[in-house]
Amino acid sequence: MPSGTGFLGGYGAIARSAYATPLSLGAKPWALDFTYQGGGWPPFPVAQAWLDPDTRPQWTTDDWDPGLRYWDLPYDPQLTEWLQDVDLAQPSVMAAREFGARPQLWQKTPSELVQSGWMRKEDLAWYVEPGSSAAADPLAITAATAAIQRDLDELVELMKDDRGAFISEALAQSEGIPAYFMHLMAMEPSAKPWTLALMRCGLAMGNLVYMHYKALFRRVRPSMLCPGLVPPFGPPRHPAFPSGHSFLAHFMALLLLEVPGVARRFGVYAPVGQIGVDAQVGRQATLAEYQAKTYRDGMPSPLLWLAHRLARNRERVGVHYPSDSSASRDLAGGIWDLVKTRQIAVPTLHKVIARARAEWDNGA
Repeated sequence: MPSGTGFLGGYGAIARSAYATPLSLGAKPWALDFTYQGGGWPPFPVAQAWLDPDTRPQWTTDDWDPGLRYWDLPYDPQLTEWLQDVDLAQPSVMAAREFGARPQLWQKTPSELVQSGWMRKEDLAWYVEPGSSAAADPLAITAATAAIQRDLDELVELMKDDRGAFISEALAQSEGIPAYFMHLMAMEPSAKPWTLALMRCGLAMGNLVYMHYKALFRRVRPSMLCPGLVPPFGPPRHPAFPSGHSFLAHFMALLLLEVPGVARRFGVYAPVGQIGVDAQVGRQATLAEYQAKTYRDGMPSPLLWLAHRLARNRERVGVHYPSDSSASRDLAGGIWDLVKTRQIAVPTLHKVIARARAEWDNGA
């Protein structure tokens, strides 16, 4: 997928085990059994967490993968660096260029994100803006520290209970998001090339969005604060918040549900037994319905279920906090509404949606 890593732009061959993950941080056979106790040593040293704002690490430009480091620079609406490693003939690239040219409509401050409903206040409870009055307020620091600890506590439980069962799936999904959507929809790319092009539009546009906000928030990965949460692979060498996988999965699901044939089979359906409604016919969600639900609530839609599963797996392997996933889910809804209602003109995207609809007209 168009990644914006500038791979052909002079950085040279960078060995990676997964997107933005150095080869040295590739998959390792870490034990996942929390039941073993011996010699006074814990299964994993999860009791230590660097929560003191004066000592906990912060992301710096030098932490970034060399091919991603340019995202730390002022945003370039022409996407000069991003275009170095992409195929300009692809509709997804043109859609991303059309979208990216209007940054003033999708780049918001932390307070604007909350005011617009693009993120929830509770998902930013961990964040204290550098240089703000809150940064010198002991109560604000205490509240942020407590929010981080809650996230870490949940990740420890996921590591104990879920990581071993989901590790293979999570590793496959690290670079294979579209494959899981195609598998759920029993979709052959050769039979539905424009549906695949729609997925790629979501990936290309989404990369611009979440990488911008990663550069804004600069959140360290969970294992940087709690060494015992060492992930079986990674962590990726760019900031944690928001979760790229959560954003891309939810954004892709919402775009796919713009195709009526997809929505009928994989969209939001009525509860079984509801009088006067065919519970087997799905549809696209409304923005109000989507925003009324939280990341933890869930929605009755196979595609949105898959988006949540993809996001949750990133928590299970310890590379994302739950608030990363939750904020990304809401951010995806805001960006989807922006392009759906044409507040940002992305004509290539709407052309791709129209052609994808034709592929599903027969319901197959």
